[in-house]
Order: sequence, then structure tokens, then C-alpha cells
Amino acid sequence: MGLDLQKMAKLSCGIDFGTTNSSVAVSDGATARVLDIDLENDSPTLLPSLLYIARDGERIVGRAAANTFIERNVDREVIVRHIDLGVHIEGYVGGEGDNTYGSVPRKEGLDVHEAVTARALVEVNSPGRLFQSLKTSLRLKEFRGTEVFGTHYQIEELTAEILRRIKAAVDEEAGEPIDSAVFGRPVHFSTREDEDIVAERRLKTAAHLAGFKNVTFLYEPVGACVEYAISREYTQRLMVVDIGGGTFDVCIMEFGGSHGRASRLAESRILGVAGVPVAGDAIDREITREKIFPCFGSQARYGPAMLPLPQFLFNTVLDWQNLYKLNTEETINWLIAAQVSSDQPKAIRALRALIQRNYGYPLAREVETAKKALSTELETAIEFCEPDIEINERLERSEFKHIIEHMLEKMMKALEDAEKAAGLGPEEIDRVLTTGGTSLIPAVREMLTDRYGREKLEQRDTFTSVATGLAIVAQYA
Repeated sequence: MGLDLQKMAKLSCGIDFGTTNSSVAVSDGATARVLDIDLENDSPTLLPSLLYIARDGERIVGRAAANTFIERNVDREVIVRHIDLGVHIEGYVGGEGDNTYGSVPRKEGLDVHEAVTARALVEVNSPGRLFQSLKTSLRLKEFRGTEVFGTHYQIEELTAEILRRIKAAVDEEAGEPIDSAVFGRPVHFSTREDEDIVAERRLKTAAHLAGFKNVTFLYEPVGACVEYAISREYTQRLMVVDIGGGTFDVCIMEFGGSHGRASRLAESRILGVAGVPVAGDAIDREITREKIFPCFGSQARYGPAMLPLPQFLFNTVLDWQNLYKLNTEETINWLIAAQVSSDQPKAIRALRALIQRNYGYPLAREVETAKKALSTELETAIEFCEPDIEINERLERSEFKHIIEHMLEKMMKALEDAEKAAGLGPEEIDRVLTTGGTSLIPAVREMLTDRYGREKLEQRDTFTSVATGLAIVAQYA
């Protein structure tokens, strides 16, 4: 694993910076414990990986960021204005070619020199901006930064704002500044090697900006392996299936049965890893497309020609943090006109209410809640009732499995790739550990059961086993 197993004297920490949620654990060498980092969240040990930057410069992270965003955008009409960028694009107008009879030579004397002034459509009354899924964006080389109310932020700076909350919790727990941390990282930030390198470098820079001077990276599923194996003094081959908000990661490790944590870690070997960028967030979007879009007119027709509604409207529903941008006078008036001539006026009225009331985030949470319910129930409902919106869509496990069938195929391919890299068959793996909220989905567990056997499966702490294992490793990093 590339670790120097000289035990550190002071408290060590492991950080699982996630696409949807983040967690942190600390270890004193004897025990590891997960810290509370967001008291406003349903689970205080989880920090939603959200950042809200207000117009006055205030920066809010976690559950409060989402709550503030919703509160400040409900019923807010977006005001946009054309802004002169101060750029003039020159051009020449003269004789043009004739498509029918061939080219007509351009006569220099007829050329006219003109210029176009570049302008942009800018929102002028936004109270703030919300950032989510920053971990996913770390790999995007073209996304170097963004302008927020006149201040330029690099993506590393945005990520560091979230990590600072975690750093503060660790320092408070330790009673002193903690300079070192082991950070988890997915097996693949991206399927492209160059993007993978960029993402890790950016996350390391963000950690430094947050105050961590010494940063070590370890695959997230390795952390979950260590969390399980560290207290078991026997030889074993473990597979960890870690399915969070952004990635499906697989790791196969071998642990020896030596006495003592340091010896067992020293003897451990990573046999094979694999991963695909398919997980919880993508599954939520598929449910929304299949079950929710029709409630807002995705199948509606309008106008004399009975045209379908533009797809960009529904793409923005998925991108809920930008839904408010549709709440312009132009868009709302267009929807009113479309509603009058539509074969589904109620659905279009619901879409208009969704936009004007900025209900994108509450709706997304209802979809996520229904998905989670299917982990224990055979059938559930997506219920969302607000003025002009009435959604009560039944969702059965069998239908859910069909919706995500193409994702399950990609997950199975990752399992096979990890086995191939390790040179092992399913029967040669002693234990299959699952972690991450998406690992609770029955279709995923059925896939794992069919391949490895029910007796081999063991669910670890859904959201914090990775951070706990990273903290243990940090004692020797």
C-alpha cells in the first residue's frame, strides 16, 4: 500500500470527501470514531457536499447551504439584463457567392466594414450561488473556475470551503491543529487518465488550502477493507463494493493473520481494483426521468402543430440548483401560452409552479427518499403535493430494477474487471463487504448475491466505514 508503518503519536484523521456527502473519522491508535460535522443534517456525522456563496460574500456549507438556497429563491422572479462586454467583433460585407450559377467575384469597392458589439445576458438579482457535486467536477479540465459576484473562484477554492468545515471539526476534537490526513479517492475519477490525474491534483490543492499540509491518498474501498479486517487475526481475501453518490468502486485485498494492526497492514496487498462513474445521483436522475417528467408535461403537446415541449426544460429540472434560472418573465409567459394550447394543461401548469416556487430540491429529495424506501419495501410512492402540483407515483422494485438495468450491467462489468485484475474467481473471495448508500438497493444486492452467495455478503456502516478505515491507516501514513 506504499505506507510507512511508523505509528504516529498524535490523533490521526481520515477524510471521505464525497460527491453527495462527506465524513471524517479520527483514530488514537486504539479506537477510531466518526465526528459530528453538520448538526443541521439528519445525520450529523454526514456533511452534504454543498456550498452556497451569497451576494454579500457569506459562505455556507452543508445542509444549511441547501436550506438557504431554497429559502432565498422561492417565488423569486429572475431579472436578466443585456450587458455590454466591451468587445467589438469586426467583419466585412460584400459580394457573395451565388449558389445556383457559381461564384460571383467579390468587388473590393463594394465591401463595407462593420462591427458587432458583444453582449451577454446576465442575471442581476441573484441572492447567491449554490455549488454541488464538486467532486465530480474536479476532473473537468475546462472547468478551471467561475465568477461569483465579481470574484473569481478556482474549483480548488470552492472545494476547500467544504474541507475547511471538516478541518475545523478535526482540530476541535484534537485540541490542536492537525496537519496531516489520509483522503479517500475513487478508483477512477474519470475513465480518462489525464482527467484522473487532474482531479487528484486539484483535490490535493484544495486540502492544502483548507489547512492540511501533508495529504496522502488511498482508494476509498481500501479504507472500507481496512475498517473490517484490522481487528480480525486470520488470513482472508476481501472484496469491497463501495457505491456512493458518484461512483461504483470495487477493491479486492488480501490480509494476513499476524498479531497486531501494524503487522496486518504491512502484510496486506491490493489484488485488484475497478470502478465506473455510475452511482446514486445517476440513479435518482433515471427515476426522475421515468416517473416524474410525465407529471410535468414531458409527453405533452402544444400549439397548432402539436409540438413537444423543449427538452432543455426537463434537463434543468434534473439540474435543480439551476431551476430558478427558468423563472423569467419570458419563460413563464411562454409556458402560460403553451398551457392554453396543450393537450396536458394540468401538467404544464405543474411545471410552471415547480419553476416559480423553486421546488427542484425538495422534489429531488422525495425521489431519493422513495429510492431508499425500496431497500426495505416492495413498493413505495413518490409523493409531492404543493399548490398546482400533485404527484403520487407508485414505484415497485421490479419497475425500479428495469429502470436501472443498464447501470447494473456497468456495475457487473466493474466486478468482473476487479476479479480479472486480481486473478481470482468469485469462489476464491472470502467476504464481500458493501458500503455506500446505493449498496442498499435490492437489485444491487441481488446481483452480488447471485455472483458471490448470500453468506459472503456483509453490509458495513453505510456512510462512514470508509472514513473510519482511512483514519486507521492514517496512524501509519
